[in-house]
Amino acid sequence: MNKARSLLFVVLGIAFWFNAAMIIRFFGTTVFSAGNPKLIPFFILAIPLTLLSIYTTKLISNLRLNELLKPVVIMTFTATFLDAIALVWFRQLYSQSFDVALHGAAWILWGVGLGLAVSFFLDNRANRERLVN
Repeated sequence: MNKARSLLFVVLGIAFWFNAAMIIRFFGTTVFSAGNPKLIPFFILAIPLTLLSIYTTKLISNLRLNELLKPVVIMTFTATFLDAIALVWFRQLYSQSFDVALHGAAWILWGVGLGLAVSFFLDNRANRERLVN
C-alpha cells in the first residue's frame, strides 16, 4: 500500500472518529451515562454505523470488501489513538461530564472492535473461498 493510500485511510479514520465524537457531544447525558437504558440501543446502532463506514471506505478507495482489512486497521488505529488523546487531554470535546466522556469513548472503542471483526471476517472468508477454488 502506497503512502497516498495510507494517508487516505488515516484521514478516513479521523473523519469517522470525529463524527462519533460529535454524536457523543450532541447526545451527551441523554444517552452516554451510567445506567442509561438508551445506551444499549446506541451500542446496537453502532453495528450499522460501522458497516456504513466500511462500505463508505470501500466506495472511496475502490477496493473490494475482502481487501479492507489493512485499511480498516489503519483507520481503527487512528480512531483509537484519537479517542485516547481526547479522553485524557481533551475530554471537553466529548463532554464536560467525565461520565459521558467515558461512556462515549467506550462506544467508540466498541465501533473500532466491530470494524476490525467485520473486516477480519470478510478477509478470512475470501481466503477460505480461494483455498476451496
